[in-house]
Amino acid sequence: MRDAVERQPDPRATAFGTLFVVAQHLDRLGDIALAPLGLTTKQWLLLAVISRGFPTSAPSLTDAAALYGSSRQNVKAIAGGLVERGYLRLAPDPADGRVLRLEVTPRVSVFAGPDWAAREDAFFSFVFGGLAPAEVGLLADLLQRWLSSVAPHPELPAPRQPPADPTRPPKGAPR
Repeated sequence: MRDAVERQPDPRATAFGTLFVVAQHLDRLGDIALAPLGLTTKQWLLLAVISRGFPTSAPSLTDAAALYGSSRQNVKAIAGGLVERGYLRLAPDPADGRVLRLEVTPRVSVFAGPDWAAREDAFFSFVFGGLAPAEVGLLADLLQRWLSSVAPHPELPAPRQPPADPTRPPKGAPR
C-alpha cells in the first residue's frame, strides 16, 4: 500500500479525471448562462453539433448521435426538448421514412445576434480567464486532435479498442 501512495500519479489518469471534473463545472456554468433561452448545455451542444457538423443538410438521428458522442436514444431525448422549445424539428427522411432527420429552425438565429455575441464573449472570458489566449488556442488544438483519436467519424476508422486486460481470461475461455 505504501508503494501505491509514494508512486507518482500517471499524468494520463490525472488528465482523464480532471477532464470530467472540468466538464461537470462547464455543464453547470453553461446551464446557468443558457437559462434565459430555456436551454441546457446538452441541448446547446446538440444544436452546435448539428449546425457545425452538418452545415448544409439535416442529419439523421444516427449521424447526429455519432458526432455528438452518445446513443440515439439519448440524442432523441435531448432533441425532444429542443423540439418543445422550437429550436429543432424532427422529420422523416423523404427517401426512407424509417430515417429521422434533425432540422434546425430559424429560432437558432438567436445565437447569431449581437446580444448573444456579447453574452458569449463574457462567458468565454470567464471560463477561460485563467488561460492566456495562446494557451486557449493550444488547448483547442489538443482537444480536437484528441477527439479525432477517440470519436468515431465517417471519414475516420473505427476507434481503437483498449488493450485486453492481461489479468482476465479472454471471452469464452474456461475459467
